[in-house]
Amino acid sequence: MTHHSKLYQRLMNSREWRETRTSKLQRNPLCEEHYKVGKYVAASVVHHIIEVESGRTEQECRRLCFDPNNLESLCRECHAEIHRARGYHTMAAHQQRARERLKQWVSRLRAPDASG
Repeated sequence: MTHHSKLYQRLMNSREWRETRTSKLQRNPLCEEHYKVGKYVAASVVHHIIEVESGRTEQECRRLCFDPNNLESLCRECHAEIHRARGYHTMAAHQQRARERLKQWVSRLRAPDASG
């Protein structure tokens, strides 16, 4: 399994993501959070409702990345607020993700070799 942050970067830089993002913004050009309260604000960001990096495998990460049901058109302000409220970019969140990646790495090292 590719390191999650490297996988995430690869997915976000892919042609498939650029096409998915463009398609989502064409279908939903307004910020969906503002629209819920009757305001019309242009969307400029496509947000993953469930974090791509929460997938346990590369396949799950890909599904979360490109699933149209996991995408939300947002303005930059709403996108930043969602990430702030969920604490995605706090030092504690980064440290927790690093601990989880280390734990996964250690468990793979300890797994018995299937060839032997």
